[in-house]
Amino acid sequence: MKLDEHARALIGYGADATLVTLNPNGSPQISVVWIAVHTTPNGDDELVTAHLAEHKKVHNIRHDNRVALTVLSTDRSGTMTPYLSIYGTARVEEGGAPELLRELAKTMIGHDAKFPPMDDPPPGFVTHIEVARIGGMGPWAD
Repeated sequence: MKLDEHARALIGYGADATLVTLNPNGSPQISVVWIAVHTTPNGDDELVTAHLAEHKKVHNIRHDNRVALTVLSTDRSGTMTPYLSIYGTARVEEGGAPELLRELAKTMIGHDAKFPPMDDPPPGFVTHIEVARIGGMGPWAD
């Protein structure tokens, strides 16, 4: 699925998002993650996020790949804050986390940020999220 220009602009070169995965008992597990939009070889958009360790969210995705995310807009001009909801399926890829985190840190922390802060970070994991549908409140939901 291709995200429209409004959703892509909201995410920009990186954004904070709440990521919901499912625990083995079916209850939700919620984390705040940095996300970016990448274009797949077939021309679709996917969201990517990186993890230096196999956190609960990574473990959960390996067992049930259904995920949901929310990204809040910084636009506070109306009565309600616009937000983008994304539903999809995820897959975990070994390695690549430090490189993606360095890319995202430029937007999320600052151009000169050193993140991850360690000199020799572990390869970690990159989660790729295939967008199945979007919703929320904003021009992307019209």
